[in-house]
Amino acid sequence: MTLLEASSPVVAEPVAPARRRSGLTVLGLAVLWLGYVLAHELLSGRVWWMLLPDLAPPFVFALIPALLLGGAAIVRGRHGGRAALLAVVAFALTAGQSGLRLPALGSPGPVPAGAIRVVSWNTQFWEQDEDPQAFYRYLRSYDADVYLLQEYLYFTDGPIRIDRLAEVRQWFPGYQIVADSELLTLSRLPIRDSRPLAAVDDAAPPPAGTDFLSYWTTKTLRTDIEVGGGVISFYNVHTPVQLDAERSPLTTRFYTVVQDQAARREASWRALTTDLDGNPGPVFVAGDFNSTPAMGELDRIRLDEAALTGGGLYPSTWDARGRGWWRLDHVFTSDDVAVHRYDLHDSLDLSDHRAQDLRISLT
Repeated sequence: MTLLEASSPVVAEPVAPARRRSGLTVLGLAVLWLGYVLAHELLSGRVWWMLLPDLAPPFVFALIPALLLGGAAIVRGRHGGRAALLAVVAFALTAGQSGLRLPALGSPGPVPAGAIRVVSWNTQFWEQDEDPQAFYRYLRSYDADVYLLQEYLYFTDGPIRIDRLAEVRQWFPGYQIVADSELLTLSRLPIRDSRPLAAVDDAAPPPAGTDFLSYWTTKTLRTDIEVGGGVISFYNVHTPVQLDAERSPLTTRFYTVVQDQAARREASWRALTTDLDGNPGPVFVAGDFNSTPAMGELDRIRLDEAALTGGGLYPSTWDARGRGWWRLDHVFTSDDVAVHRYDLHDSLDLSDHRAQDLRISLT
């Protein structure tokens, strides 16, 4: 008779309290982040106060899920697995808003004969604080067929109208010039038509007594230009900035300004999208939108994004003089406008915005 030794029961090793707390912490952070992402999806571009959290660099929508996944890998276990799942869901919801542009990493194809060069640039108050010769040399170096330039003005305590058309004609002989408000469009191709798109909102009227009314009412300049046997409508855009950085966020006036600017932004978006909806022809929309890829306002433009064709993995246009964490400048085109190249260039300390440089043609 053989005696069988009784086997000892297997007892699960208890989870250390510290590790359990770490797992709950990571899971809690993942829940909070997913909650913010859902709120952002619902509210961005719809309520004025979302303009403030939307000031965060877009890469946070990729960075925070990555950090959460790292934390989940460390704590592991049931809580870590749930946290990882929530992080993946959050990133999936906002991947397009992170500013990352994977298609732009591909090699650009050849630029076909007949393609034209277009440059869009926020000049930061023209040449107010710069050497005018260096400023015009920089612009002229692109030798572009079409220039869409913003902030054709000076600014001290407020916007100041300027007239530099004589200098512009001297530096750009043979170009046609269209200027309105703070927007200036140059073309050496024939211009068929042009018109400013007025944007007025009764909730935030222009300041009383202003001597530069168009600055407050015109934030888009449309110019129809002959290109390759057809006509492309070029929209030169500068959406009003969100806030007054000189004011303290501890004052009520700071938030009043944000609300007023939100109304002006809304009016400018309405003017632009209304005209786009009524334009059946090819369109090219570019400028300083003061909007990052994370902001819901850009969803109103149902066009192709030029940054998908170039500019790097994380194309940024501002601040060209500091941390380039934001892309505030954009280009959008209709299906019948092909973008063969999209590049961003340093402004040589002439502006806080990088210049957008494109080669395009009609398809």
